[in-house]
Amino acid sequence: MILSVSRRTDIPAFYSDWFFNRLREGFVLVRNPMNIHQVSRIALSPDVIDCIVFWSKNPRPMIGRLDELEDYMYYFQFTINAYDKGLEVCVPKKEGIINTFKELSGRIGPNRVIWRYDPILLTDKMDKAYHYRYFEEIAKRLDGYTNTCVISFVDLYKKTQQNLKNTSAREPSFQEMQEMAAQLFLIANRYGITVQTCAEKIALETVGVKHGKCIDNALIEDLLGVKLVVNKDPNQRKECGCVQSIDIGEYNTCTHGCKYCYANFKDGVVAKNRAAHNPHSPLLVGNLGHDDKVTDRKLFSFIKVPEAYKNGDIVKLRHPEKYKKTDDVYCYQINLYKIASIIGCDVRLYNVPNVVPLSELQPVAINGVEDKWIYYDPQVAASFLFDDENKQGHSTDYSYYMDAFERTIEGGKTYKELVEKKHLTYVHEVQHWLRKRENGEDGLKVNECKG
Repeated sequence: MILSVSRRTDIPAFYSDWFFNRLREGFVLVRNPMNIHQVSRIALSPDVIDCIVFWSKNPRPMIGRLDELEDYMYYFQFTINAYDKGLEVCVPKKEGIINTFKELSGRIGPNRVIWRYDPILLTDKMDKAYHYRYFEEIAKRLDGYTNTCVISFVDLYKKTQQNLKNTSAREPSFQEMQEMAAQLFLIANRYGITVQTCAEKIALETVGVKHGKCIDNALIEDLLGVKLVVNKDPNQRKECGCVQSIDIGEYNTCTHGCKYCYANFKDGVVAKNRAAHNPHSPLLVGNLGHDDKVTDRKLFSFIKVPEAYKNGDIVKLRHPEKYKKTDDVYCYQINLYKIASIIGCDVRLYNVPNVVPLSELQPVAINGVEDKWIYYDPQVAASFLFDDENKQGHSTDYSYYMDAFERTIEGGKTYKELVEKKHLTYVHEVQHWLRKRENGEDGLKVNECKG
């Protein structure tokens, strides 16, 4: 499970005590926004939470308590815009916010603090040039503290229009979106920052800006070093690329007072909910009532548990520098090994004299990086060859095995399509699948001549 904390409100800024109390007690109660008496009980055990995604304009209250998150993987979506108090009424001054960003990045790393510059809107005073100037001022200060910036253009929903009725705020036109995205890309690039969009219909790849995922399975896989089996979140807009998550926030509870916010409907409701907040309650706002019905939410980890290793499987090692291959005469040190035998927790690898503990083995991801030196060299059926042809006629294709799979067709589908359909995510799982269909042979080999 991926926990979203939260699209609906700024929990790090205003409800950190409550959140850490929930972690300590091991569960949280969340009301259904469409039916407030329908309450979900969500377990917060590290065993089922694969990652926590925090959303905030000011996570300062959490900075001193990050040690309490040591059992969890997490990253931050951290918003810093170029707006003044006219649009962001109660957001702290930019200098303090940027210092918080830097401190957080210094603690957990720039890949885990995503800068959000959104939503982008235009006013009589805040034109395109205004955004270019202040976007660069922020980017300059965040140089080295983040790798990614997420942008989006404002959508003026009815409730947003109501909040902005006394301003000159408007949505950028299609052409303005293209122009601004191109310029922001160039500015960010100067500071080593990649720009991507959030839930935008407009395609901006031609100006260097790709569609992004705020709740990003690829980033989480990279942080955890595992593969996830997770789908796009069906509860989000069509244009949203985010994968499935559970949000524990509640609308009408954020007191930043941003005029463009879609999550607050009325200031009076926000003040009422804030007053009803109890940091010791399992609910973000108030307590359970007689009409509330609590249901345990069925939860599970999205982490793909690899199949058990077998003889002949290709694996990588946690510490390959400790286990040199006898045939690695050129010292390429490719971290790919083939299992010769497994007896209990002791593993023998081909061309490695030492016994390797089972705990040293790791699965090789199918991603074109870890597995790039693997090629597909299937045995050709002997019934179609004369004795001399087996030696002279066979030509080995040393190209990347997944490229070879695109050229290998069975039943109208390529092997690559079949691998994807079966959700195979590790090389040794592909080997197991191949052996079942090819008389015990898998044909996958490591090209030790490359480096």
